[in-house]
Amino acid sequence: MALGKYNLFVDWNNDGDFADTGEDMSSLLLSVEWERGRDFASQLTGRSIAGYFVARIKNLDGLYTPSNASGSLSGNLKPNRKVMFEWLQTTGFSYSFPFTFTGGPAWTGFVDSITPAPDVIGNKEMILRAIGPLGMVNAEDVRVGMNTSVRSDVAFGKVLDAAGWPTDDRELDTGNTTFGRWWVNLKAGLEALREIEASEGGFIYETRDGKIVFQERQARFKAPHTSSTGTWSDASGAATPYQAITAEDPLPQIFNVLEAEVRNYTVGSLAVLWTLPEASGTSNSPSIAGGQTLVFTARFPNPQSATNAVAVNEWTTPVATTDVLLNAAADGTGTNLTSSLSISVDAADKLGQTMKISVTNDGATDAFVTKLQARGTPITTSDPVIMSAEDATSITAFGRQRYPNPAPWIPTTSEAQNWADFNLGIYKDPLRILTVTLLAHRDDCQDEVFRADIGDRVTIVANNDTALGINEDFFIEREMHRIDGHGFHTATYTLSPASILGGFWVLGTSKLGVATRLAY
Repeated sequence: MALGKYNLFVDWNNDGDFADTGEDMSSLLLSVEWERGRDFASQLTGRSIAGYFVARIKNLDGLYTPSNASGSLSGNLKPNRKVMFEWLQTTGFSYSFPFTFTGGPAWTGFVDSITPAPDVIGNKEMILRAIGPLGMVNAEDVRVGMNTSVRSDVAFGKVLDAAGWPTDDRELDTGNTTFGRWWVNLKAGLEALREIEASEGGFIYETRDGKIVFQERQARFKAPHTSSTGTWSDASGAATPYQAITAEDPLPQIFNVLEAEVRNYTVGSLAVLWTLPEASGTSNSPSIAGGQTLVFTARFPNPQSATNAVAVNEWTTPVATTDVLLNAAADGTGTNLTSSLSISVDAADKLGQTMKISVTNDGATDAFVTKLQARGTPITTSDPVIMSAEDATSITAFGRQRYPNPAPWIPTTSEAQNWADFNLGIYKDPLRILTVTLLAHRDDCQDEVFRADIGDRVTIVANNDTALGINEDFFIEREMHRIDGHGFHTATYTLSPASILGGFWVLGTSKLGVATRLAY
């Protein structure tokens, strides 16, 4: 049976709307599942994931079979087409008609794969898999050139720019951390974003309507995160009863030794940073026909070399004769043809550790590249300064538990110490991490599931039938949804305790040193 309270659209022809033939797939839905948020409900160890979406679709006429050349969607069933899944909030009994509803996106992303799934008894289905916005960014290898005194949100935006992510589909808080030097050397987009997230101490997530959000580290100290938006309870007759609750083992999330590195960087003098070994005046010199262009990629430092250089501050565009030579003979003993040479380097190709150099033979005579080098100013680093914090009482109780993933771009020793002290104060003792499941097809849960979102603060009561002794606030870190062919919709949330933000000094509301401590 089709799912009557949900809509699925795919922009198959990539024209920016969902109004064309075959793009409204709502009546064909058989089952759906999706997920977004952090991979674990911890504000320290949890990492933002690329959301995913999987739908089973009726495919009786083969319309959604990519190999069906006679289908009206032939040639358009491709990856990266926009996907929007909506749920319809009903009032009254969920299975009464007509529905009174408001619609809204539940998940937005892009097609990843289309898999026909027929069986031997005549059922013809298609499995649609899609990835979230962060998955699209992660599919791009990004490079960003050297930046000085760059704020975390500005760096975040530069990574999104390098990945080709639209400016209209991002929401970036103003960051609290300014990186002294920052760059990206050919790295998957999401990995680069996570480094910024960790160094800011912030949070990345995907919105339901397909935006990428960057929250600064103090966001949850401020409205609307300071107040609970709903109560989920195990009490009889509760307004929002949950179906299941699980308390995760807190011991793996205890950290009583935290260290953060701070590196100092030095700009060196202009020097030759790279040479093309084959262009050495030997028989191995690369040949270049008349009118031909060869593209070379210079890289520094070589990952196999023993050097304290870490990046390039600035590349210099190669100059004919000084950096590049053409010759009629491979060993350089023939006619010098450098005057027929043109060199091109786009600004976008002078980034981080690499520079792309386009060499063109503008003459009619075949030639050889007998010299090719790239110059620039290197960045070197000294041994890092390690700032640390540890708690003797926690070490005695739980053993030495070292946090393994320090933030890579913390700019100063004072900020590194603040980072270590702040997180030690939170994670030296066991924390409650919960998994809670609501039945969204129930009238008493539907409104809450429709409203509850990543980062929301909710109150969990678990001191009645479950006897967990919990009556406190938590933050939603991840949501997972499953809807089967009968319309049964389970929504499972992983939650981190809001209590970790208690006890910190807040401007205008508390006194420092009087039952409070500094955040950072």
